[in-house]
Amino acid sequence: MANLSAQLDAYLLDLSWSLWTELGVAGVKRQHQDFLIDPEELILLTSAIMESDPRLRDEALDWCVHNHHYISVSRLRVLAKALESYIAVPFSLFSTTVNAVAGAHWPTFTSVSPLTFVPSNKSMLPKLDMPALLYFRLRTLFGVSARADVLAFFLSEEKTDFAAADVAEIGYSKRSIFDILEGFSEISLLHRRTFRNQQRYSFEKRAQMEKIVGPIPKYFLSWRHLLEVLLSLRGCIKATENKSLTTKVVEMRNLLLQLENKLRVLRYTPPAMQADIQVYWESLSRWLLDKTQAVACPGI
Repeated sequence: MANLSAQLDAYLLDLSWSLWTELGVAGVKRQHQDFLIDPEELILLTSAIMESDPRLRDEALDWCVHNHHYISVSRLRVLAKALESYIAVPFSLFSTTVNAVAGAHWPTFTSVSPLTFVPSNKSMLPKLDMPALLYFRLRTLFGVSARADVLAFFLSEEKTDFAAADVAEIGYSKRSIFDILEGFSEISLLHRRTFRNQQRYSFEKRAQMEKIVGPIPKYFLSWRHLLEVLLSLRGCIKATENKSLTTKVVEMRNLLLQLENKLRVLRYTPPAMQADIQVYWESLSRWLLDKTQAVACPGI
């Protein structure tokens, strides 16, 4: 498939623009009014692809300069570390620029000079009662903290029974998560039970909490797994762009095996290997583009 990398980036840019527009950036694409927006993951995605769209970069920077106090620095550090091999330099550029202009203390992976950037002052955070802004409402109520994000996790999950390790996927240490879960169980916000020598927690007061925090989004994506999959595959595609088809297929197959657990969480099933590697590569490329388009333009 011709120019797979460019097509993939076009969908990722559509996704980024739509999510940032929901947060008040001066954009026109709005496809995610009913989706929970994860601000730290959005920053990571944007830094990865910002070289393809300087206007997106500058408008996202403008928003971050004015609203960096809503961002969890500790969570940003943990989530960025998981993607370091794909975003180290661009993320450091983005963070260093926010730090220089806003006096923030975002993490970086390498020493770089800040981008030449003058805030446009166009970004305006919308009213926080929008369903997509659940993270922001919870952080306003409970502080920019793991506690607020644990509540976002429980409100956004269909399942009702979790161990501390499950919740730690949101980007905090298991120890911190365990302490929070224990505290929530002490006030009967969560129910704790022991199952096979493991503490399990279920959300006992969802209805009451929903009344407090306001409208809940209709749709929840596992942004961490999604970005780890998409940015990993994107990195593989870019690294093998000028290599033989056989090398591309071998590298991609090895990566898909490494991503097997994350793909399972997302319920993504890549196409089966075929004897004709050209047919297989085209099938795999179409599968990846279809999945990315479905996230970027839901309902289309």
